[in-house]
Formats: sequence, structure tokens, C-alpha cells
Amino acid sequence: MESIQERFDATGGNGLPPAYLLGFDTEKNGRAIVANGNPDTAAHTAVYVPGTTSNLGGIHGDIERMTELWRESDAMAGGKEVSTITWLGYDAPQSVVKDAPFRHYADDGAPAFNQFMDGLNVANSTDSGGHHTAIGHSYGTTLIGSAARQGELNADDVVFAGSPGVQVGEASQMDVPKGHVWNEEAEGDPVPDLGRFGHGGSQWRFGGGVAIIPSDELFGANQMTTGGSEGHSEYWDRDTDSLRNQAAVVTGQYGKVKIEE
Repeated sequence: MESIQERFDATGGNGLPPAYLLGFDTEKNGRAIVANGNPDTAAHTAVYVPGTTSNLGGIHGDIERMTELWRESDAMAGGKEVSTITWLGYDAPQSVVKDAPFRHYADDGAPAFNQFMDGLNVANSTDSGGHHTAIGHSYGTTLIGSAARQGELNADDVVFAGSPGVQVGEASQMDVPKGHVWNEEAEGDPVPDLGRFGHGGSQWRFGGGVAIIPSDELFGANQMTTGGSEGHSEYWDRDTDSLRNQAAVVTGQYGKVKIEE
């Protein structure tokens, strides 16, 4: 609660927009949905799903990540309004060893995420209806994949960072237009290869395979550069390709995205 209040108090400082508390619950691991900027009036909105060990007590770091993404995106948006949202709307696995290998955390939380994304689209008052991006980190990518598998993911772009797998075996199953699934895997990030056998998807056809994750060429995602980031937790650090590339996707500036060669 103190971390959320700190974000409210920071409004106006260094150009930060108003913050909005869109959801809050202290049951179980705790839930919080916090927005930088008003998603109802934003031309570009990003919704970030954190992964393993996320809980209400540790929401500060997740809010900070979306604050950094807001700054970077706002600078690219050409004056259009941007909103970035931390969506801790599910009970994330709390133990890397005991919980993270299991998919039920993602499956249980996915319907609420789909409902939230649907609501964003309905509530957006811009002429275009808004451009919405779903962003997942680590196990959060698994939840987004489960949301697409279980229902219809109401997003225009999907960004994965440090993904252990998204339950489906190819980008075409993510319910977004062709070419609008993006992936980042930083050097030294162990999670993608460790998680693939629990959360990877399959392609049951000639030339297909099993335990496929977004970092695999076979999956069909756009592989973005991650220069300046290392390991599993630096995808939202300032002055990194990882952060700049995400902001370019969020604002629809696809020509500014750096793709791995």
C-alpha cells in the first residue's frame, strides 16, 4: 500500500501522469492493478503481467518497471496519450522450484486477464478505440499464452520477455495480427530453457516439435534485441534495447524496433 501511495505522490514529478488504482485485494498473495495515465483516454495502452514471486508486498518493483516503460513510450508517442498498467490480477506462483513448473496458476488467472483486456477495449473513448499491448515477464508470459488458448485475447500486440513458454506452439495462436508477436531473451537469462519442458507448446505437423517457446525460430515471433540487458530481470532498465524496443511496439512505432539478425 505504501508503494502504491508513493506512485500517487509522484504524479507530476518529472512529467509523470496521474496514477489510477484499477483493482486492489489483500486476499491470498494480494492483487493490485495500477495504471500510469488514464487507459480510457490513451491512444496507446500496455498491460504488464509479472511472473513468479510476484505479490502485493513486492508490487513496488513492478510499478517501477511500468513507470520506466511509460517514460520511454511517452517520448516516442509524438504527443499521443500513453498508459502503462501493472496487472497483478492473479495469484502468481511464489516458489521457482515448488510452484513455477505448474500451469494452473496461469490457467486460473487467465480468464480475469481476458476480462480486463476486454474491458479496456470497451472503455476506451478514443476515435480509434485504442492500441493495446499485452506484455508478460517470465511466468506472466505463460498466463498471457493461457489467456489466448482459453479464449480470445483482446490485444493488438503481444510482447514476451524471458518466457519459459506460453502453452501454445506458434505465434499465430496468440490472437493478434500476423507479425505482432514480439519476444526478448537477454543474454544469460536461464528461464526460457529451464521452463520450456513445463510450459512450451507443440506443433503437431511435419517439421513441428514439442516444448516450443517464443525464443525458438519455429514459434514465429519477432526476436527483438536486448542490448544492455543481462539475465532475467533487466528488461525494463533504462538505456537498454529491451526497454526501447518495448516502447516502440507499445506506441506502434514498428520501424524503430531492432530485430536480431
